[in-house]
Amino acid sequence: MFFSETVWDEVIFGPKALGRNDFEELGEKALRLTGLVDMKEYPPWSLSGGEMKRLSVACILSMETDYIALDEPTVGQDAVSRKELIDILRSLKEMGRGIIVVSHDLEWISDLRPDRVIVIRDGYIFADGGPDILADTVTLARAGLVPPISSIIGRAIGVKGLGIDEILKEVLG
Repeated sequence: MFFSETVWDEVIFGPKALGRNDFEELGEKALRLTGLVDMKEYPPWSLSGGEMKRLSVACILSMETDYIALDEPTVGQDAVSRKELIDILRSLKEMGRGIIVVSHDLEWISDLRPDRVIVIRDGYIFADGGPDILADTVTLARAGLVPPISSIIGRAIGVKGLGIDEILKEVLG
């Protein structure tokens, strides 16, 4: 939920509240990374759902946290917004930021290419390991989850890969 009059005021609120003198630099950097620079004077409530999601991420980024945690980030997002969020999170990972995502959207998680996957069932850790868990149809079924379609397709055609992009590269060369 946003409360500031503009995207800019929303993004700089956190670092200003933390007493950071470089809040403008941090705000600009966060808006650039999330692709919202041209919207800095817009009211937050005028943004699309995907833009609002990116604004939420920009607000966290402006505070320069070591970790970013997202809970069901793809809910209500179209394919373009989902891809934009993956691009942002991959950039953050390259910058050394830790990313924690809670999601039932295993297809999106597989496209994100995580380093570690923890599957929760009934409030307990059911499986913990590398991204290959997302291709383990037996483990996922026991946890009550449907494997990503990319894993199902990959297994059917004999290609090991997580995201659909990886499978297409392998098949098409």
